[in-house]
Amino acid sequence: MKNQFRSIILLFLGVVFGVLPLFAAHIAMRDYVMTRGENFLDQTARRTLMRAEDFVQDAVDVLSTLPHYRVPVCDDALRESFRVMMMRHMAIHDVGLLYNGEYMYCSSMKGSTHFGAASEAVPGAVPHLSFRAVQDDLTEKDGLLVEWTISKFVSIGAFIRVDSLGEQSMQTDLANSYRLSLKLDSGDVVTSSTPESRLQERAPFYKFAASEDLTRDLIEREVNSTRYPLVVSVAVPFHAVWESYDGVINVMDAFGIFTGGLIMILFVRMAVRKPDPYVSLEKAIRRKEFVPYYQPILDIQSGRLAGCEVLVRWRKPDGTVVSPGHFIDMAESTGLALPMTALLMEQVAKDLSVSYADHPDLKVAINLFNRHFDDLAIVREAEQVFGNSGVRFSQLVFEVTERLPLENLDRARAIIVRMQELGIRVALDDAGTGHGGFAYLQKLGMDIIKIDKLFVDTITADSKHVPIIDSLSQMAKGMNMVVVAEGVETDEQLDYLRRSGIDEAQGFLFSPALPASAYLQLVDALGGVHRRKAIEDGPDRRKADLAS
Repeated sequence: MKNQFRSIILLFLGVVFGVLPLFAAHIAMRDYVMTRGENFLDQTARRTLMRAEDFVQDAVDVLSTLPHYRVPVCDDALRESFRVMMMRHMAIHDVGLLYNGEYMYCSSMKGSTHFGAASEAVPGAVPHLSFRAVQDDLTEKDGLLVEWTISKFVSIGAFIRVDSLGEQSMQTDLANSYRLSLKLDSGDVVTSSTPESRLQERAPFYKFAASEDLTRDLIEREVNSTRYPLVVSVAVPFHAVWESYDGVINVMDAFGIFTGGLIMILFVRMAVRKPDPYVSLEKAIRRKEFVPYYQPILDIQSGRLAGCEVLVRWRKPDGTVVSPGHFIDMAESTGLALPMTALLMEQVAKDLSVSYADHPDLKVAINLFNRHFDDLAIVREAEQVFGNSGVRFSQLVFEVTERLPLENLDRARAIIVRMQELGIRVALDDAGTGHGGFAYLQKLGMDIIKIDKLFVDTITADSKHVPIIDSLSQMAKGMNMVVVAEGVETDEQLDYLRRSGIDEAQGFLFSPALPASAYLQLVDALGGVHRRKAIEDGPDRRKADLAS
């Protein structure tokens, strides 16, 4: 009896230890597949949204360079201007004047066309911009219409076709089952892709009905743009993701009858999991791996070295130097830009104290982010870091970036006033390309305006009049502001900027961003020494001076 009872107990334990790991393996595997599917969809949605944002930004950039301060006259010159801008931005299918948001005339592609509105106009971050889903009646192509309002009835429009907005490719295993849509904030669909629509394109004369297997138990992700009223949603059936991991599942089943199978799953999950970018950045800040590089700024009217702009670089332990394009978005969106900036300011004070004490006319510009204007902490940090250093407050310039909008302009203005009371100057970076635009100039009391490389790039050897640069220069002079041009790369650009009365410039024509030692050598060579002739002698002489 005892042996029978013992056998039953052993059999029961055998079943438990045989089934439980398998059951646990399936639960763990389902969680793993769900997480991987969600991460994959999130990445796909963000890539698609980034692509759409880039095309919309192209359209906004085009519209911002066209005559939007008055109702333009439709003539050959305007049509040619539209055509040139369209050819420079291949994602834009057509540019022209709009009447009542639907009828386009003075078009870059044809005399006129009519758009059938597929949605109501959705306003952008600034009141003169709006977006709507439309269909070109002439070509019957769907797309997104970006409008820059000039008057009650007339606006400038840029038409982006949906085949330009295009979806991001899915991995092969999910290519036949995913659903993706690009929508406006209002919920109106600009473009979508479903299994049925893709089959319909391959066989247009056959009617495909939605399969129940492709519409149930969906994993869904939705990402909203912070810059434009755009939303991307992606969905895929769970079973399609599960089937794409068939090989791994079979392995887990084989090991699941043993306790070691569960351990193997944990090791597999650890092996396939990528490091969290947030954790990597946080560790790098603690290890002080972010270092300042200094891009020289020259007074192009006098030829003197005016100072520098601090640009962050990630210097990893193996010596690799990573540019900010690979990490600055993550740092800004997670709030890590705040400790990163504090780390940079401490290093700037150490690097420049001795040299800048001997050159009181030189300035150093440091970029701030929207979170810096939530409270007065940045003012206290500046006082603590630079109060006892050789870098005077009067040599500091804090640049307000427009990458993300300032939430409270009144609070930001109060913080800027406290900075200016210390003697710190404040600059509007990338003027005209971000969320705040010229409203920041009027409301925040800036001291310096920086012209983005986007506008400098429009200067050519034949340029006689660049409206946006001339307008910015005249407006800044009227407001007693210093004007700095970014991204100067050619002598033609430099000559035009000097003639236009621009005060200062930076860019590869003069020097790339330099490590501290190289910049300090440049200060010793040029700081306080009149070098106008070096600028006038051309690029070869100028590069020789910078290298010496």
